[in-house]
Amino acid sequence: MQVNNPLQQALNSVGIEYRPTEFPNIGLHCSLVLERNQLEPLALSLSRAGFFIETVTAVDKVQDGIFECVYFFNHYDEALRLLIRIPIPRSHPVQSSIGKIFPGAVWHERETAEMFGIKFEGCPDTRNFLLPEDADFHPLRKDFSGVL
Repeated sequence: MQVNNPLQQALNSVGIEYRPTEFPNIGLHCSLVLERNQLEPLALSLSRAGFFIETVTAVDKVQDGIFECVYFFNHYDEALRLLIRIPIPRSHPVQSSIGKIFPGAVWHERETAEMFGIKFEGCPDTRNFLLPEDADFHPLRKDFSGVL
């Protein structure tokens, strides 16, 4: 396959297949579901290829017993938007941090940790971002009752 753009190059360099989407319909050039151990090498490759992190968040799929960590990346010079979803078990909500690769991800990881209770291993700053330091609840979990 001919490598035509920085997104294809970044994915190819870590052995992930580029599967383009219909950008005009959904606003994404590529959408991937990855294993948690694939994120760090891909983030490094994306960084080297001129991408930046737009956001890091999560979706609580309580019925499936997982959280889905959600990452949006975009390119500085070309219109290349990437969505990555990584399922992690609710019973052990741990994901690798990409904060040392993309410093802008740290704030997003901190907020996601607070709101969902996902631990980002290796995050350079784990202080609470919005909630009090002694908060022991995660308000965006679907099983959060709202009663403190």
